[in-house]
Amino acid sequence: RAGGPASKDGDGGGTGGEGGAEVGGEGGGGIRGSGVECSTATLATEHAALSRLRRFVGSGMAASADRHIAGTGEADSSLLGVPLALGCLSPRHVHEAAAATEGCGWLGSHMEMRDYFIYAGMAAGAALFSSRGWRPVHGRKGFPKGGEALVEWLQPAQHENAWRRWATGHTGLPLVDAAMRQLQQTGYCSNRVRQNAASLLAKDLRLDWRAGAEWFQWLLTDHEVSANWGNWSYFAGAGGDSKQRHFRTVSQAAKYDAGGLYVRRWLPELADEAVCVEAVLR
Repeated sequence: RAGGPASKDGDGGGTGGEGGAEVGGEGGGGIRGSGVECSTATLATEHAALSRLRRFVGSGMAASADRHIAGTGEADSSLLGVPLALGCLSPRHVHEAAAATEGCGWLGSHMEMRDYFIYAGMAAGAALFSSRGWRPVHGRKGFPKGGEALVEWLQPAQHENAWRRWATGHTGLPLVDAAMRQLQQTGYCSNRVRQNAASLLAKDLRLDWRAGAEWFQWLLTDHEVSANWGNWSYFAGAGGDSKQRHFRTVSQAAKYDAGGLYVRRWLPELADEAVCVEAVLR
């Protein structure tokens, strides 16, 4: 992922949504399930990036990667977001390597998704940065009041406490808090947790999604403008697909971080094994 909410499991640099847009990217790595960071600075050359691509695909890691867990590591993430964003690696190389290896088709599809957001960003122009996106966002049942009323996003400046708690990882929802603290400390967090962070900001707090996009732009090591802003608008319901996506963060934690390994890694206050799993999940 090279920069924003882009694909469901994609290589982009932003936030991802179910079925096609993600808020996060393949920018960092670590130990499977823990979210322990793995520096990607050494991948910021063509030689290093190609070497990583060959290892990830050729060793079988790509075919067996668990791309849905909260704390993806170097065995589950390509780690190619940074060289893709910097132009050190061609997405064609990634697509060709994936197409030639059984079980790696998902990696090629993420390159296609990345291309989609780049071209969509070119088509959207300045509208990419509009609060209403490429088309007006309409209220759906439960968000915020049904009918066809346009969503009026709340401004962080007028809701500073809610914004600060989300941005710094102090909402009280462990999965989202772990994601935001990992992002601040490493410039990376997995697609799964980016989606949950985006959902909380746009669908529960109803804060202007553009503030979230700017925050990710500032923090992501693999940021790419079109992928990040395109994915955020997608998740907010203001992009090319206005379908409303709303994640239930507690059930997401139970499903994708059932043992609490990821949350315990990034939230020191819950790291003690004496803290029960239920407290870690919610």
